[in-house]
Amino acid sequence: MDDFDRAITFDALYRGYRKSKRNVVWKDSVAAYALNVMKNTVRLKEDVESGNYQISDYQRFMVHEPKEREIVATRFRDRQFQRSLCDTLLYREMTKGFIYDNCACQIGKGVDFALDRLETHLHRYYRKHGNCGWVLKCDIHHYFPDTPHAVAKAAVRKRVKEDRAYEMICDIIDSFEGDRGIGLGSQVSQLIELAVLDDLDHRIKERMRIRHYIRYMDDFILIHHDRETLRHCLEDIRTGIENIGLKLNIRTQIYPLKQGIIFLKWRFILTDSGKVVRKICRRNVTKQRRKMKKLAAKIRDGRMPEEYLWMSFQSWRANARRGDTGRTVRRMEQLYDQLKGEMANGYQGFDGRTADAGGGPGGTGCGTLRKAGGVAGNETGGRRRGTGRAGTH
Repeated sequence: MDDFDRAITFDALYRGYRKSKRNVVWKDSVAAYALNVMKNTVRLKEDVESGNYQISDYQRFMVHEPKEREIVATRFRDRQFQRSLCDTLLYREMTKGFIYDNCACQIGKGVDFALDRLETHLHRYYRKHGNCGWVLKCDIHHYFPDTPHAVAKAAVRKRVKEDRAYEMICDIIDSFEGDRGIGLGSQVSQLIELAVLDDLDHRIKERMRIRHYIRYMDDFILIHHDRETLRHCLEDIRTGIENIGLKLNIRTQIYPLKQGIIFLKWRFILTDSGKVVRKICRRNVTKQRRKMKKLAAKIRDGRMPEEYLWMSFQSWRANARRGDTGRTVRRMEQLYDQLKGEMANGYQGFDGRTADAGGGPGGTGCGTLRKAGGVAGNETGGRRRGTGRAGTH
């Protein structure tokens, strides 16, 4: 039995179902599928084995955070099969040749890993060159929507040797309309797009000899002490990107390291002493303040439960704990307390009682939590330190 056969066994498909339904079992489509999961899994297995399996039409919708983009959502039946295929075969074959600093959509990696890894690079750069140097920040224009299908298939063929698995992935690629574009919304799509730029990763690290390099999907950073070296790298990267039918975004630029590095909505500053200060982008803070004020207005008008304000604030604060944001968090707490106070002065809650001036649904405000010993672990201005592997490689 080869890997593809193992991917379509009942046990593997059922494991794919269990993983795919996590956190989405409340959806009507998932709940309906789960009612007859045994029968549906057997039917899926038989369809794949007989060659009658067909990819269902996608669900398409727009998201507006952090920017407007179209999501192409895979139907649950297809997600179950793709999850089994990824866990049994695809993930291992696609990722085993990736560089360590390819940080997105992999086990043990993600946003926190990428942020910690960039900080590690800055510390290592400082020990040899100080805080003087240059940064090449690159971004690809419309990466997912503009990826040619032929390029995606070539990237998969190079890494997946099992013919049936490769043909199935080609069917997934071709299921997106036209000869360009990989839908954003499935695990297979993410792995394909990680692989499309893998050759570029190796060229930058091994042929261009850029030691301090990091990539998160289509955003990548190069740090070097010589500006001319980065100019040559930029021309080489531009040529390589254009050769696969893509192009760099106009935001791609070379600038001094002392200006700081903006990466994944965070600004990294390498100080003269070698300390790396991690600040949340000002635009993020401004957007959250406006959002909380709008939510408070809707709550006062009775159009929304007051818990929404608490949840929005808690979500933002948890993200802010990734950096040196003690003062920023305290100011946001003050705004939250102010809005809660305004709602308490005259706003009648959904249960007919006056809203508590406290913090969350339980009525504990930020001020009370601070007196009890701090709300976010940032009262001294420090940040919660990661415990991942980013600095050990």
